[in-house]
Amino acid sequence: MSETVNDVLSTPTVPLLGTVPAVLVRKDSAGTVSVEPGTAAVTAPKPTELLVRPAFVGVCGTDIEILHGSMPETFKINYPHVLGHEWSGIVVEAGAAVEGFHPGDRVLGHGHLGGNDWFGVTHDGAAAELFTVPADMCFHIPAEVDMLTAAVIEPFACVLNGLTKIGGVSAADTVHVHGLGAIGLNAVIQAVKAGAQVVAFDPSPLRRETALKMGAIAAVNPLETPDTNAAAKKATGRPFADLVIEASGNSTAQAAALESADFNGRVLLMGVSTPKFAPARLGLVQERNLLITSSTGAPVAVWPAAIRFVANTGLNLGAIVSTVVPFSRGDEALQRAQDSSSETKVMLAPDTEAGIEPTSARKAN
Repeated sequence: MSETVNDVLSTPTVPLLGTVPAVLVRKDSAGTVSVEPGTAAVTAPKPTELLVRPAFVGVCGTDIEILHGSMPETFKINYPHVLGHEWSGIVVEAGAAVEGFHPGDRVLGHGHLGGNDWFGVTHDGAAAELFTVPADMCFHIPAEVDMLTAAVIEPFACVLNGLTKIGGVSAADTVHVHGLGAIGLNAVIQAVKAGAQVVAFDPSPLRRETALKMGAIAAVNPLETPDTNAAAKKATGRPFADLVIEASGNSTAQAAALESADFNGRVLLMGVSTPKFAPARLGLVQERNLLITSSTGAPVAVWPAAIRFVANTGLNLGAIVSTVVPFSRGDEALQRAQDSSSETKVMLAPDTEAGIEPTSARKAN
């Protein structure tokens, strides 16, 4: 019988290979969480594991929530842990029982370790110059997909899952996207690829500019535009949308998502945040016969489809990456990721990158 992920996590200790530079998430005695450079122990891969050298590791909104102590209590995070659940890399060694993966293979992986255990969140992740990962969490990167794009497939898969759940998107749709972080920008990409008309909403000029480059018809600053529906109508001829995607988690934006939706419209809530009060005209749900649902994360089953989508369309997801920061400045990467005025998507990379240079992002200096 083959080992499961849980079997791998509970097997006896295997030989220690040494330590490597890593980005660590720590919590001190006062309860303050910090991200800082450090080292991580590296072991030989267990029979069903891969030893991987990372190329790129994404900084996710979840990492920022952990930094500020805002994760739900259900996530029993282990401190210290190595950051990183969005990644691409190259196989260095395959465990004795692994089939289908070999040294030199380009790989990426999902983060679900089973139950409420998550790679790079509750357990050590990919932001170390070498790391081990269960092989059954990994996928081959198609030849058509570059390593930077591969490291952005995790948020792309989250969006694909949400859009599937809400009924999909087509060229018949007008789509409003509220919030232009990695989730929002990937929503713009997928809606535009489907042929939909997209209007994006975000206070950040940089993120609005990026949405326009991704194919949005208009990008509106909701803080400076009293009537966002009028702005949408000016751009598309329609004040409301068939599909509204809320990707910021901001309570005001969540309320605005209802205002954006047309009769028989669909509202997809993807922004993760601590629940907060905000004035909202909840009667719109019934008055306009709205369908509202939420979606968080990317279940394992959606990953092969997400990878095929990116490979078959030739999408350059690296275009949403604004900065690549070396592991030795991991704390800086987290700070940059919180600056929406200057950043869209921040990535980490080993100080000694596995021979792979970012092609679509500027390297932090």
